[in-house]
Amino acid sequence: MTQDRLARIDATQATEEQTRVIARLGEGRGRIPTPFNIWLHNPRLAEGMEIIGTHVDHSPVLSEAETEVAILSTAVFWNAAYVIANHRRHALKAGVPEAVVTAILDKRRPAGEPGRFGLLCDAVSDLLAGGSIDDSRFARYDAELGRPVIAELLVTIGYFTSISLGMTLHALQPKD
Repeated sequence: MTQDRLARIDATQATEEQTRVIARLGEGRGRIPTPFNIWLHNPRLAEGMEIIGTHVDHSPVLSEAETEVAILSTAVFWNAAYVIANHRRHALKAGVPEAVVTAILDKRRPAGEPGRFGLLCDAVSDLLAGGSIDDSRFARYDAELGRPVIAELLVTIGYFTSISLGMTLHALQPKD
């Protein structure tokens, strides 16, 4: 069994900066999400991540299902078992079709989804593929999804890359 690497911050022994972030997390989320036990060791970083995380949680341009496609795809890309387990459930609850969830879990590009949702699945797959995106594909994403959606996908993938890497580095396993 792997040692507990998380080193949670005890709120009664937290620094003034940590206490301020903990209070903000409590106001916005009612708890300290697991990744913040990593980031709170650097309170200024945790403060910034809280702003980004709250934004991602309440995206003004992505539906909950679209956000979950980006999150689950990112977790699978990084092989982050803890994040995969949590967001597989969230994706299904948010209305992501089971066939899309299965494709993502199998590291396949979801196929056959119509409209904006299908195009968003393509964009996420292209972004995580790591190569360059040709001009015609970019032009389609720009025209049909728009720059705000593209920006939101980049931030969501980046934020959940940090979460996925952190959960894996700290050897967190999904709860059975």
